[in-house]
Amino acid sequence: MREHQLVTSLEELQELAYRPNGDFVHFYVSLAGGLARSSKRISYRPEFKEFLLIHEIDESYEEIREDTLGSQTNLIESMQKGCFFCCE
Repeated sequence: MREHQLVTSLEELQELAYRPNGDFVHFYVSLAGGLARSSKRISYRPEFKEFLLIHEIDESYEEIREDTLGSQTNLIESMQKGCFFCCE
């Protein structure tokens, strides 16, 4: 069974999503008070200061710079609301 760790900051997301080999890490946003999840696989590339996201609902892929993460996704808001988790 996977551990579920609450992610509370951009710095924590960077640390958790980084793998030297480029592997993606499983995360999710808890929705409707925990009744549903929006699952994502995320990889952080510090050399480019960007996140690679795969949305598991439709396998869509995005490359997002860390300085636009808050405006292009709901991840920063989810961290602030205490509903963004790493599950690896």
